[in-house]
Amino acid sequence: MPIEATPAAPLLPSRTFDHERVANEIKHWVRLTAACNSKCVFCLDAEAQDGRFMPFEDIQTEIRRGREEKDATRLVVSGGEGSIHPRFHDAIRYGKEAGYRWVQTVTNGQKLADRAFFHAAMDAGLDEITFSLHGHTPALHDRLTRTKNGFDNLMKAMMRAVRDGRCVVNVDVCINKQNVEHLEAIVALCARVGVKEFDLLHVIPQGVAWDNRADLFYDPEEHRDALRRVFRLSRSSQFHIWTNRFPVSHLEDMEELIQDPHKMLDEVGGRRTQFRRYLDEGTAIDCRDKERCPHCFIEPFCSALDKHVADHTAARFDVWWVGDPTLLGRGASPPQRPPDPAALPGGARLLGVSSIPADPHGPLYLRADRYTPDGSLVSLAAGSRIVATLPEHLGPLLHIPLLHAGVEVEVHLDLEMCAALQALPSIPSTWILHAPTRATAELSATLDPDWRAFFGALPAGTRAQNLPACLAPGAHLERPLRILDASLFHDDGRRAIEPFVDRHIEQTYRVKSSRCRACPADNVCEGAHIQSIRAHGFRQLVPLTGDTAEVVRRLEITDVSPRLRDGAPPLPASPRVPVPGNEPVPFIDLHAGRRS
Repeated sequence: MPIEATPAAPLLPSRTFDHERVANEIKHWVRLTAACNSKCVFCLDAEAQDGRFMPFEDIQTEIRRGREEKDATRLVVSGGEGSIHPRFHDAIRYGKEAGYRWVQTVTNGQKLADRAFFHAAMDAGLDEITFSLHGHTPALHDRLTRTKNGFDNLMKAMMRAVRDGRCVVNVDVCINKQNVEHLEAIVALCARVGVKEFDLLHVIPQGVAWDNRADLFYDPEEHRDALRRVFRLSRSSQFHIWTNRFPVSHLEDMEELIQDPHKMLDEVGGRRTQFRRYLDEGTAIDCRDKERCPHCFIEPFCSALDKHVADHTAARFDVWWVGDPTLLGRGASPPQRPPDPAALPGGARLLGVSSIPADPHGPLYLRADRYTPDGSLVSLAAGSRIVATLPEHLGPLLHIPLLHAGVEVEVHLDLEMCAALQALPSIPSTWILHAPTRATAELSATLDPDWRAFFGALPAGTRAQNLPACLAPGAHLERPLRILDASLFHDDGRRAIEPFVDRHIEQTYRVKSSRCRACPADNVCEGAHIQSIRAHGFRQLVPLTGDTAEVVRRLEITDVSPRLRDGAPPLPASPRVPVPGNEPVPFIDLHAGRRS
């Protein structure tokens, strides 16, 4: 039967990819203060508001660090409330001098209501102002911000900024129980002033928001109509609507509004002192409990990190990935030979490399750029696995007697690879078809085939992995190999935070439709990758039918992350794996409070 290799229909409007590129611009947040002239009832920073003003020399150092270490091009000066710092304008000016192409501030607008202060900010080079407006009337806004005349001052500053025209003006709104039914009125008010870009933030269980949860937390489904009236504006060319921390499952049929998941880098970075303590000492993250976590945007990340640490502690990994084997033990004297399989970290049985080491003495997980039919692969130890990523890999792999050597082949699929498979008379039983995840929604829209059509045309029982069962009908789904990556560790063995966030976003961040609760595989399936959902929508997920036991029997994908909301226990400190040549742990002031 011919194998279909038709592309999956893209769901997102093309300008969503423009939004994605903007969202992925490297940005650097610099907190000028740990103080604020508002007392918002939903403030997630309240615990860090100790009244401190960062010394200007430290501000300069942090601004330079964003350019030199991160190559950031967008600077966000914030707080607390950044504008109350006595050298607010100097910080903007210094950001421009340091080479940032764009400088932005997020503000309550109280200081910018003063004409002279506003013009000084414009003259210093401020490119964008995000005003935090939370009500359509003085009574509502001032009650939520606990700021006298907060609404009047903010509107004065907003109108002045729009009339001035030298900067981009937009508005963020923290959606909560008090204002969700007035969201349309808030947006309409700003639109009359001339603001057409909005960042709609879902209230999260941090800071005093959790203390005030009875007055703030709401069920998005109960307010679906009020939310959708505003969300639909995203389909107008006149408006730019962004969501921030909004529960993904409530955006079905409006997937273009799903926040770019790389936002998680900012969220985790804001709590990196706590994550550092958790990884280094096993100190529990203070907000992690089964009552809070279901309301939190980064709960899937925290659960993925818990699982990664638990798998390491219990030695459940399959692959220790080092990449270039010539870099093994870089920085060590003398250079190290490939480690003995019995000594691989995390219980791994395979050494992951991008080319065959000169002195291999154990099974490999080989992901090479090219393969040649020169027989070199025949020498691989039994139990090895070769990854094929390009169509031209398939021919040589068919002609090398890997089957009798006990070597498996993992074929990474995209449209071209599916077409190449279509030309084969059959797929060997040692081949496993792997659906790769993508770093962006644009890549997913470009490279993904119609998974259901593709697997539906294959013989029943074809080995496959990394997809929910509903997208691989008839396939025998296997658990992907667990890979422990050497790049996730610093030189002293401590686990890196930011690289793990990247790994989670690009590989393990999965979501499900609310319809998935009716699927008998719900408890053994984590859903589809976030970028696939953003590109092709929740509509691709179709609950299975049939007896639960029979459906689960056909699957080997029970590697589901434990969720603290289900009562997962706290974990010990993360095991250490020194990787000579990797970067040292960046300085983090662990005594600076929850945020640094």
